[in-house]
Amino acid sequence: MAQGKVSVAAVQTGSGAIKEVERTVLVIGEAPANNGVIQAINAQSDFDSLFGEADSQLKTQLKAWQRNGDDLVSGYAISHGAGENILELIDKAMEQDISPEVIAICTPVTGKAEVEAYQAKNLEILNKYARYVRTLVAAPGLDGTQTWSELVTALQPLIDGVVGNRVAVVPLLFGDELGGVLGRLCKRSVTIADSPMRVLTGSMSLMPLPEDSSGNPLTNATTLTLDSLRFSCTQFYSDFDGVYFGDVNMLDAEGGDFQRIETGRILDKASRAVRIIAIQQIKNRRLNNSTSGIEFGKRVMGRPLRDMSKSVNIGADKFPGLIDAPKDDSITLTFMDARTLHVMLKVRPIDSPNTVLANIMLDDVE
Repeated sequence: MAQGKVSVAAVQTGSGAIKEVERTVLVIGEAPANNGVIQAINAQSDFDSLFGEADSQLKTQLKAWQRNGDDLVSGYAISHGAGENILELIDKAMEQDISPEVIAICTPVTGKAEVEAYQAKNLEILNKYARYVRTLVAAPGLDGTQTWSELVTALQPLIDGVVGNRVAVVPLLFGDELGGVLGRLCKRSVTIADSPMRVLTGSMSLMPLPEDSSGNPLTNATTLTLDSLRFSCTQFYSDFDGVYFGDVNMLDAEGGDFQRIETGRILDKASRAVRIIAIQQIKNRRLNNSTSGIEFGKRVMGRPLRDMSKSVNIGADKFPGLIDAPKDDSITLTFMDARTLHVMLKVRPIDSPNTVLANIMLDDVE
């Protein structure tokens, strides 16, 4: 004897959205009010009420971030007093589940050890929290007595010989370009694959053009020299209005893959998404050492790469995705033993020129 039974269950496939970390910032700097408090900030924030009405390093960079970003910029900020331990403030944010893409340090570094400490902190965050974070650090600008040449000489030892593929150092030549480039990196009119050097992103809104102690204005001669030393600087184009930025130079080793911030941002985005999918596949028997199991694994593990490669067409114009579309060999799955799966993914960025050489000749063919 029997009676009919029916049960319907909603099956979890792990195909939902993943929280976006990209363009979220954590800005830390000196200010007189609310020291040590983690404040949520966005394009509409009133920094005078949050951090005091007096001028401060933190407010200077945050206002530049607001101006050079867009109406959707968002993140967190922590103010501190003179001499406070900034690394401890970063730890505090991490412990409270703040997960930024970029940390900006507004207090200029004074020695190589500080730069190396920020790289070490990034690696600690990666290993402890599996958070892929990059840090932009301010370096001193003119002190009022220096010429541009003297400033370059003073800055060079700060990063000479430093290897830190998650750290970039921005000299405060104008005084607020750290916040300026941070806002540029957060704009949604461009992608995380776009360089801050991109001219069509628009001119930057910064403080007035600086002059050294001899009255000489900042020129490309100084910024090019600093760029060659791996600092990240503004730049100009002759007979072309506006102030622009060069590469954000990560302090990767010579020949390293991650010398430009946009390359690292792409890999970090893919890593965040693949990690979530990998967690979801723990003990999923559909992912097994058979032909169908391997194909299933390639399909689910490769989804972030396919999503990142999607382009947008507007009429005849094509705006490329973050990366080239993955190929058959872009994803490889190998079972090392019955319980250990090794996944290898290859990501190909889309190139864009930073040097354009044009030659024009007469067409005098009769």
